Amino acid sequence: MMMRLPVVLVLLAIMQISCSEWQSYAGIGPATVNSGGCGVDHLMAELHATHSMNEDQLQQTLKTWEQEYQADPSDTRRLRLALLYAAGNESVRDPGRAQELLTGSDATMENPDTREFAFMVRRFLEDQIDANRKINELNKRIAGQKRRISELEQQQKAIMNIEQKIQQRATPAVIENDK
Repeated sequence: MMMRLPVVLVLLAIMQISCSEWQSYAGIGPATVNSGGCGVDHLMAELHATHSMNEDQLQQTLKTWEQEYQADPSDTRRLRLALLYAAGNESVRDPGRAQELLTGSDATMENPDTREFAFMVRRFLEDQIDANRKINELNKRIAGQKRRISELEQQQKAIMNIEQKIQQRATPAVIENDK
């Protein structure tokens, strides 16, 4: 389930930018904000660039994006950081923090495309968090059922042992009566 979120986000971004010019950022190293870059297509390109980074570059990018957001909490920087938390590589993924960044932000964003994209990402995050909660609940129930099965198996073995002892006691008496 966790692996589906990045795929869904990428597909949504592709749909969003299908009519706009796409600039590939593959192989250019750490993702940075270009002064001319804006919009959902640019944000998705930056996110895509993080997928090819090694762990050190990824952690440095996360740190840089967090610092930039703290210095200037613009809509673009908020959404960029939220996307990294929502759909970045496993080591930086934090759906809770992404949802925190996006909660209520879509109502204040000026650009309608960015606002709608933030809304969609937030909805997918809510669905993902809800699905994870349900999975955790089911895993707890399964663990409880496994414990119960183990207890029942132990009880069954104990009953079988008692039955065998009873049969062993009754068997010699029957043999003596037959003689």
